[in-house]
Amino acid sequence: MSDVLVRDVPDDDLDLIRSAAADQGVSLQHYLRDALRAQASYLRRRAALERTADRLRGTADVSADERAAVLEAIAQAHEQRADQLSGRPAS
Repeated sequence: MSDVLVRDVPDDDLDLIRSAAADQGVSLQHYLRDALRAQASYLRRRAALERTADRLRGTADVSADERAAVLEAIAQAHEQRADQLSGRPAS
């Protein structure tokens, strides 16, 4: 792993970040490492969405009926998974 040094952080910003880390019961280093990992994850997702959008440009649009059917199937799958995780009988 690499080390990072950040210079010229405004004192009031650093105070807020230290306070947030303390509220979570973690060190400043841990808090900032998690923040950096979250930002990197966001950037990876955004890049993946951009690649997908590039691949889909110029392809035929999905009909409203097909889109609704896919969204309904996703909603049902989420509901079934929630039932499994909660121990509720499947609906």
